[in-house]
Amino acid sequence: MNKKALAYIFMLVLFFGMVGTGTVYAQDVSGAHQKIGNYHHKGEFTQDLELLKQKAKEMGIETEGKDAQTLHKELKEAYIKKHAEALGIKTEGKDMETLKKEIRHVWTLQIAKEWGISTKGKDDKTIMKEVKEAKLKKEANEFGISTKGKDFKQIKREIYAAKVLKYAKEMGISTEGKDIYELGKEVHDKMIYNAAEKLGVETEGKTPKEIFHEIMINHGEKAREMKLFPFREEKIYFFRDEQEDQDHGE
Repeated sequence: MNKKALAYIFMLVLFFGMVGTGTVYAQDVSGAHQKIGNYHHKGEFTQDLELLKQKAKEMGIETEGKDAQTLHKELKEAYIKKHAEALGIKTEGKDMETLKKEIRHVWTLQIAKEWGISTKGKDDKTIMKEVKEAKLKKEANEFGISTKGKDFKQIKREIYAAKVLKYAKEMGISTEGKDIYELGKEVHDKMIYNAAEKLGVETEGKTPKEIFHEIMINHGEKAREMKLFPFREEKIYFFRDEQEDQDHGE
């Protein structure tokens, strides 16, 4: 995948949250791409008209007389088309849902190839299920977690807990008297403030959500390059259905 394609894909996901959503702090320690998804599915992000106008101008979209909802829709369509073109997908005569499905399919094949998973005779959902299973087993092994006799929800919860404890220790956050999701929120917020400091983003008077929002829109690529959040490539780049994986620990 060339650099141009990756840039389009990264910005598409940062801006429109096409990955899975759910409970932010139980989903992943960083909360990064999941939280972006929550912003957009709840409509919170679309209220920031100035940022939408900024991105619209960069994409050559006329902004005069348009509200946030309209700009959000036009930007989403523009980014999806750019994304498709970067992957060599023809866009002419296709609606957005068709393009998203084709993009999802291309990435499914790409991710399966990276994980050494055969795609022959399998649909995208089956392939991604096998990818997730392989990924979970690998992560469990890295943390010394046994998978024997456990279902995937239990394994995911244990991996999540191990990650939270790992990051808490690295950041000097006390774990005493805190449940794992409370601790996960604390880790998440501290990651955001640490990233803001490294990127020179002003934090005074802003919530962690607002700070993260600003980082992802104005410094998203740099944050990824500097590894300020534990980005996982297949989750950043892959389109997923909103109804999938709403349970804790995904």
